[in-house]
Amino acid sequence: MLTVSHLSKQYAGNPAYSLEDVSFTISNGEIVGLIGKNGAGKTTLMKMMAKAQRQTSGSIVYNGADIFSHDDMLDRFGIMIQPVFVPNISAEDNLRFYLGIHGDTAHERNIRPVLELVDMWRYRNRKPAGFSFGMKQRLALALALVNDPEFLILDEPFVGLDPDGVLQLITVLKQWAAERSIAMLISSHQLNELQELCDRFLFIKSGRLAAEFTGETGEITVIELSRPLTDAERASLIAETLQNSGRSAATIAPDGTSVEIDARSLELNKTIAALASTAGIKAIHDKSTQLNNYFGEGR
Repeated sequence: MLTVSHLSKQYAGNPAYSLEDVSFTISNGEIVGLIGKNGAGKTTLMKMMAKAQRQTSGSIVYNGADIFSHDDMLDRFGIMIQPVFVPNISAEDNLRFYLGIHGDTAHERNIRPVLELVDMWRYRNRKPAGFSFGMKQRLALALALVNDPEFLILDEPFVGLDPDGVLQLITVLKQWAAERSIAMLISSHQLNELQELCDRFLFIKSGRLAAEFTGETGEITVIELSRPLTDAERASLIAETLQNSGRSAATIAPDGTSVEIDARSLELNKTIAALASTAGIKAIHDKSTQLNNYFGEGR
């Protein structure tokens, strides 16, 4: 559905890249968590995916077309990165105005359900100019959900929701992904909620994609290689071993220098043997997939 290829962003006057050579894909119905410390490049990535910023190099392709090729490429996206609304009309009228400027009045039927979902229906006649930060966040989330999107980009969607609201949102998003095949990229520092919701994670560190792993908790085996895998070796490994490993199976590091695989996988020994005969193995060790691990140990 969506493919990000070698995406980089360098701001004028800054010799360093804010985002450098990031590549990944997101498929229909997949919920992907985006994690990393403040300043890692998460918001820069999301803004480029939302067409709020242009990339320095690389591409973002959605359903086979570059998102910058047409003005209406993101019409079926729901985007929540920074709260954006008209401050001096009511919350309900903000949703109606948003749908109107997109020529999407058919989805006005969703206004009450999404405002109820984010616990804002009781404030529907109030103007967001007087809202608290949490209320503004919830209105921004409602705007992202109201048009039955095919793809969601959500930055900190749990902020401002009480525990019951968080649980309800997680339930709804899971249901939408399963029943409507809606794809999602969600960034948050609330790691427990992300662990509950996401199928897979992208870990951004210092502007680069440092790790990509599945959402299951437990132990995974890390196989460090003597040299990076070539493109042909990657393709062969995926075709001959990894594709049969199941949902929690394995990922190849973006730079090709390591492979991570579920320690319980039936394909573990076969994968080790295949790597030993190609790139060679430098080391093998286990680690936990708990998200908290990615915010410690000097990462």
